[in-house]
Amino acid sequence: MDLSDKLKGSYSVNLRTLTRKSILGFGYQEIKNIRIQDLLISNKQKELIKIYYGLDKISFLDDILEECGITKEMRIEKPGKIVDYDKRDELVAIAMENVKIYRQKERAAFRKMMEEKLDSN
Repeated sequence: MDLSDKLKGSYSVNLRTLTRKSILGFGYQEIKNIRIQDLLISNKQKELIKIYYGLDKISFLDDILEECGITKEMRIEKPGKIVDYDKRDELVAIAMENVKIYRQKERAAFRKMMEEKLDSN
């Protein structure tokens, strides 16, 4: 049941832009009470991507969107969501590919940093 039907317009939710320290406070029990940073560390980017594209008034800071593979070109105007499930699934898949690329670049940078550190010793 939609709360807006029951409360007849007396209900309003403002746009929420979540930070790394934010806790979702909604959703599946396994992610409901976890900070966004912990979800990112746990490789739960797909859930965050689905939240971004599927919920009208939930957004994230730019650095979180980048880490979730959502480039500037893929961002949508908020408040707003993608109603077409096929389009949403397509964007989630593209974002997840971007996440893989992002992780590969991070690992390569870490390896390079460690090699430089070992070479200097």
